[in-house]
Parts: sequence; C-alpha cells; structure tokens
Amino acid sequence: MLIKNAKVFIDGSFHDLDVRFDEKVITEIGKDLQDDEVIDAEGNELYAGIIDAHCHGGFLRSFGYEKRTAFNGSRDDQVRFLSEKLPETGVTTVFPTLAMDLSSFQEEKEAVQHIRSMRKQLKGADLLKFHFEGTYLTLDRYIEEGGEYPLPTREHSDWLVSDDYSDVGFICVAPEMPGAMEWLDYVSSKGVMPEIGYTKASAEKVIEAADHGLATCSHIFNGYVPMHHRDSSAVAGIMLDDRIKAQITMDGYHVAPAWVKLVIKAKGIENCYGITDLSSVSGLPDGENELPDGTVVVTKDGFNWRTDGHILSGNNTMNQIMYRAHNTVGLSREEVGTLFAENPAKCLKIHDRGKIEVGRKSDFVIMDKDYNVIKTIINGKVFYQK
Repeated sequence: MLIKNAKVFIDGSFHDLDVRFDEKVITEIGKDLQDDEVIDAEGNELYAGIIDAHCHGGFLRSFGYEKRTAFNGSRDDQVRFLSEKLPETGVTTVFPTLAMDLSSFQEEKEAVQHIRSMRKQLKGADLLKFHFEGTYLTLDRYIEEGGEYPLPTREHSDWLVSDDYSDVGFICVAPEMPGAMEWLDYVSSKGVMPEIGYTKASAEKVIEAADHGLATCSHIFNGYVPMHHRDSSAVAGIMLDDRIKAQITMDGYHVAPAWVKLVIKAKGIENCYGITDLSSVSGLPDGENELPDGTVVVTKDGFNWRTDGHILSGNNTMNQIMYRAHNTVGLSREEVGTLFAENPAKCLKIHDRGKIEVGRKSDFVIMDKDYNVIKTIINGKVFYQK
C-alpha cells in the first residue's frame, strides 16, 4: 500500500514524499514510489497516527466507567465505543486515563482489570498504557474535607495495578509527600514514568524528584499552585528541569497562549507534548445538556461548564485542539505537528509508533488545512474515512 500526493510530516517539517507500508510497519519513504494499491492524499497533510497520553473518555463514555455515564452501556460497550470513535479525531493510540478521588480507588483497580481482559478484542485506537492521574495528591482544592488519602507506597501501587506494571505508563504523585522519593525509585524501576501533579511542591523538591526518576507532568499549570515571583513553585521546577517532559493543554483557555509559548521557549519544544484531557462529557453539543443522573453541563465555545460557572473540561477532540493550537494559541503548523504528532512518542520513549519512519507501525492520519480528519489508517488499513 502506498500514500501519494501528501505533505508528509517528518522531523518537524512537511515533505513531498510517498510512504509505502504493509499491515504492520512502514517499509519505504521516498519520491515517485510505485504500488498496485494507492491512497491519493490529494495534497493534504499526512501525520503519524497520534498518541493521546491523557484521555479519560468522551462522548458520554468513560474508561473508568463513571456513574454519570452508566446509562450509556456496559464497561465493554463504553471501552469499545471509545476505541472505535477516537480514530475519527486522529488518535490511533491512547493512554486510558483514570482520575482518582477518595472513593474511586477500587473502581479504578477494577477498570484496569477490565480493560486488560478485553484489549485483544478492540479494533480501533490501541489502549497502550494506563495513566493514573492525581493518585497521590496534596493540593487543597482537590482534597475532600476529612478524607484520608493514601501515601505513595509500593504496597498501595502494587495493589492498584494488581502487581503488574507492564502496561502502566504514568502514576501521578505530589513529590513533597512522605515516602515519595523512595516510591519514585520503586516505580521507576518497574518501567513506569512517574508524573507530577496536584501538588504544592517547591521547585527544589521537584528537581530532587527528577533525581529519583520523575519524568513528566500532568498538564502543566492545571493542578498546581499559581506561579508567584516570591514563591519557588512546582511549575518553575518543571520548567527548569528538562528531564521532566511537559504535557500542555493547548486549547487556548486552560493555559493562556502566552504561557504555552513561554513553556515551549523555556524547555525547548522537544521537551513538550500535546494532549486532549478529554473527559466523559467532552463531545457534547452546545447548550445546556442534562444528563440522566441530573447533572447539567453547559457547553459553549468549545468548553464544558457547571451551572455555577466552574469549568468541567474542554469539549475539543484531538484534531480540534490541533486547530486551536494553530489558530488560537498561534503556533505554526510545524510546531503543532511536532507537539502532537511526533513529540508524544519522543517524550514518552515510545519507539514503535508515533513518527513516520521505516520500521514503525503503519498508523497514519490524513488531515486537511483546518485539521479535519480525512482518513485514519491503523495497522495498514483504512479504519476511518470522512
């Protein structure tokens, strides 16, 4: 199979090249290649299939099977729906993201077990590794009054993942918690990339944590103490230490455009990557949406709000966030391609996909100039076509 007449995104820029592939990997990249089976991209842009490392669900479905989505089918139904729906947005690999609170640890443990049991049945986006968000936290506004949250210990993490770290991508921690440094050493030894978030840590504590394996941050600025010039803050530590890769929500609202550009300038674009942070209520139509459990979600201008004005989540899918990163944040097309189509693999040390390169998985997405998805190819076969 061959893709011709595409603007092929490789190494931060677009190229007039052809890409040959089979049902496993990319086999050849060059000019004027020939094949009996050809996909004509008609001058549109060709990216590697996109990896979303922070996605809770969407379209009133959840990887964690939330109560507010229970009306929309079984766990099987919701996971299968998300795997098949996400390629419409350009995503071919996803890290199912499970957000913790005091009441949900058992539920998230069960979600992990369930997704593991059905992975091989799925036909769409690959549910590659788990992302445990906000697992061990200290930031006051996320803590239930009177709650007793677990400390980061090997025993608790072993229980949460059923002693199996083989498919665990991130576990989030506030590094100022008692025992955090020993915990960082332990989970790093298991191949996990420890993630910082929901923390009151100082910059100095963050850099110390990087010495013990801290590798990425949960959506920088969101879930942290606001920066102040008299305070040494976690965000400052993340920006100073390039061992910590920066997730950024680039929809133009969660992080103001100037701050997005500042992080990229401070850390270098190679140390930053884009995410969606899609929630179960992402994908709703504009207006007041009343869910069967009585929750009212006000959706407008690409975001979801509670009726009291508190933001719940973005409403933008991967391709829509790429559009906003270009048109609202003001990043160049090359910067958008780098941050979303190549850097997730680079920052997360994923070597079998996430870049158009011979030997990597034959996962692709063809988009037009407005980031509308025209075709998504998974394992060498067209999975979605507009």
